[in-house]
Amino acid sequence: MAEVMREEWGDPTGARFEVLEAAAMDAKADDALDPLNHTNVPPKQGRGGEMAIESQKNRRERPWIVDTVKDRPDMLAADASVARLDLAATANTLTMAVDAAESIQAANSLERMLAHQMATAHHLAMTMAAKANDFAGGIKSWDTTTRQQVQSIEAARMAGAAARMMETYQRGLLTLERLRNGGKQVVVVQHVAVGDGGQAVVAGTMNQGEGRK
Repeated sequence: MAEVMREEWGDPTGARFEVLEAAAMDAKADDALDPLNHTNVPPKQGRGGEMAIESQKNRRERPWIVDTVKDRPDMLAADASVARLDLAATANTLTMAVDAAESIQAANSLERMLAHQMATAHHLAMTMAAKANDFAGGIKSWDTTTRQQVQSIEAARMAGAAARMMETYQRGLLTLERLRNGGKQVVVVQHVAVGDGGQAVVAGTMNQGEGRK
């Protein structure tokens, strides 16, 4: 806008004011994104690479959140961390989710969210497996009474749901592998040339043992 005012409208004074106003707005935006303007305590990195601003609201409503900061110490990153941890806490997997992100050394927000999802899938899988075991334990005989049928059906339903959650968790691990390695597969082809009358043995790593005596 300033360039248009200066070049096309012939108004250098107005263009200068536009530049100054834009600079002032940029400064206000930077102040809003600076976490130090919202707290007296500098942000620190915590487990799982997550971050939350130390504030009265967080201390009152989210006492379980660890203050963290890594590459981008701004309010956007802080709000994203708070949202991720809130969702994990709502799913009753906060500790497991943060531990999973720490275990895989999550490098960015996408890997942290994937770790949280895998932790939640594992939690659901084990919970449903326990339910399936409870229902199966109530089956005392294989007669056709209504109660026995209900126990059998619910045991099968919970076992199936647990299996699907386990598969989801395992797919999450494969997704993490593809994210980090770009989905590349390495195929090693070895050629062995054997002359007339010769013999060849194709095998993996072999430990040298004692010869025959």
